[in-house]
This record gives sequence, structure tokens and C-alpha cells, in this order.
Amino acid sequence: MGIVRPTLRIITIAACLGVMVFSGIAHGGNKMDPEYLYERKNYQTKVIALPPQTFKIGGLFGGHNHISIFPVPQDNAVGSNDMGNAITIISFPKGKISYDKYFRSADDIMGGGKYLQPISQDLIGFGQVRVFHLFDFKKKLHREYPIVIPVSQYIEKIAIADTRQRHFIFEIESQKENPKNSFDVDKSLQLVDLSSDNTKLIKEIPKVRGTTWSTTKDRVFQYHPKTKQLTVLDMNLEPSHHPLESAVKQYKDQLEFSFLNIHPNLPFAILSGGKIGSTFISWTNDRTNNPHLLIADAIDFTISPDGKWVVFKHYFNSNTNQTYIMPVSEKYPHFLGTPILLSNYSFEVGRGAWTTNPTAFVGTSLDKIYRWDLENQDFPAKGKMSFHDYIVQEDLKKLTKEKKQGLGK
Repeated sequence: MGIVRPTLRIITIAACLGVMVFSGIAHGGNKMDPEYLYERKNYQTKVIALPPQTFKIGGLFGGHNHISIFPVPQDNAVGSNDMGNAITIISFPKGKISYDKYFRSADDIMGGGKYLQPISQDLIGFGQVRVFHLFDFKKKLHREYPIVIPVSQYIEKIAIADTRQRHFIFEIESQKENPKNSFDVDKSLQLVDLSSDNTKLIKEIPKVRGTTWSTTKDRVFQYHPKTKQLTVLDMNLEPSHHPLESAVKQYKDQLEFSFLNIHPNLPFAILSGGKIGSTFISWTNDRTNNPHLLIADAIDFTISPDGKWVVFKHYFNSNTNQTYIMPVSEKYPHFLGTPILLSNYSFEVGRGAWTTNPTAFVGTSLDKIYRWDLENQDFPAKGKMSFHDYIVQEDLKKLTKEKKQGLGK
């Protein structure tokens, strides 16, 4: 299938997705509003075309295709470990692209990985099969930590537990000797100390089959879609609490999801992975706590480091997906603004990453790198406000005029 050149269309007066009117159910109580906040239907025609910067990488690195990328602490850059046995920092100075290689002596790090956010301003790391690679840019050191030894065990996912102490949480999958089927495996969460030259296991707890998990800066959330039980732990894997726990419990009979995307600063989460699509839920007292159906067929939500944007994939079928972006602001009744079409192509896990200073979204497909700069763009109010604030301002005008999301009443 040919790749459609991604395009970004920025709203001026109206956004790219229609918004459905609330059902009229009173705020409060225990019923979820049955209509989606946003529905993909009529695209607007009054838009400013803003295509991404597009760079071809195949000729530069021996025909590399489908390279993986991940966030790095360097400004205006992403990283990759798929361009030879090295860490390649891909930066975008003055609208161009630049490649700088580090840790050229690193062995066997090609081939993707289980990626993390930057650990600190000097450290990055990722897991591969049974080991964890730690890279220290300041000291110019690469360390390889064995996390599991048996060939029957694998690293499935990683999260940062404590940056200062270099504690990490690993999800480990263990194959059984006589499995009933390919899904008959044991899983656990391991809290591991990597502050020295050796791997130190601090704590291990079983992971119930079918549960998913995610983290914030100080909590671990485990959710079981079948039992609809949300369990909260602290970063030491000890029982803890969070307001989201009560909200999910209150509405559990109406919620259907597998994955949690919790905003780092604002009191809301996006629930996704269920048949009903994605759901918005909040736990603040000065706004409605009713969960709201957000968008049908929306998956793979990722939040920008500054918390001002959310990117997600709109799923149509196995061959047709699109990427959208939503502004985030406390000015919206439900924190999330109207989705904007970002790309006619979707970027799978490991193929998209955020940059900082400036905030930009970067995606890779085949031998191309696409970049959408969300700070340094031309728009009517440039010099008076940020690009983000302009999008929010114009979107709120539209929603108020149409009396959507409770505005303009």
C-alpha cells in the first residue's frame, strides 16, 4: 500500500471534527452521557494547510526503513538505536535534519526495544529481550544490565520508578514448561535497582493474567478489564490510593476499557481499548465527574511532555488509520479540545515520539521522518499568543457559538 503524504490542517474558526451535543442528562449522579463528545464526520473547509517537514533517511544510512525512535533529553531531537550499533540523536536545527552518533562501541542494541521517557537530563535507557541498556551522556558510559537470565523469560514493559535512585519497574513474562496455549504464561512486576554495576531485585509481585498497567510520577495503576478492578500501588509496589480509583469504581458497570492514559498535571484520564471506544473521566470537584464517551475507534493516546497536546490513532480497519491531535486546556469544560487531523498515516508504537524545546511530534514511516512543530508556526495571532493558545481560543469560539460542551448557554 502506498504511503499517503501526511498533512496537518489547523482550524481557524472551526475544528476538523464535528462535536455532538450532550444528551441532556444532568451532571452528577451515576450515569455516563451516552453520546460522544467528538465524532468524526464533517471536516471543515476553512483551514490553513500546514504540511509537516518531511525528510528522507534511506539514502543516508544504507536504506534504513521503519526505524524506531524514542524521546531524548536533548532539545529539539529524538533518538534511534536502529542506525547501526550506536545511539543516533536526530535533531532538527532551523528546519533541517541532523544526525549525531553516540556510544559507537555499544554492541547488539539494534532492533527496537521497550522505550522510556528520558530518565534525567543525562540518562536514557531501554530494554531488549532480557537486558536493559543504560546510556549516560555526561559520563559517556553505556551499561548493559541483565534483568532476567533464563531464555524462557522476557521483558514486556518498563517504567521509571525513582529517577534519583535509578529504580525501574519491569513487567516480566515467563513461559511455562507445558503451556496449554500460547497465552498460558506467568507474568510479574519486578522493582529493580540499577544504581550500581549490578542488577538488584528489590521486590516482585505477580501480575494477574489479563491486567494492564500504567504509571504516573508516583503511582502504578493495574486494571483488569473482565473484573473491572482498578488497583493502585506506589512506586515501591505497595498498596496505595488515587482519586481515579473511586471514579472508576463508581462507574465500573458503564465503563469498558483496557488502557489508562492519565494526564501528568490535570485531574483527568483517557480510557481506551474497549468496544465503546475511548472515554473521558475526571475526579475534580469543580467539574462534572460523569465519565463521557470521547471518541469512537480511538486508540494509542500519547500526551506531550508539556501536557498541552494529545496525539491518538483513529482506527478504521487493518489498512486504514489516521493520526489526530487534540489541544489540552483547563479552559475546556472537559479539558480536551476538538481533534485535528494530523496525518493520513498512523505511527505504530516505537514509530512516534515527542520533542521538547520546541514541542513537536515526530513520526517515522518506511524511509521518511515527519515532524510537526507545535510552537514555531505561522498563524494570524503570532507574536500575541502561543500557537496552542490560538488553537484553543478559536476552538472555544466555535464550541460556544454551537453551544457544545455546555458552552454558550
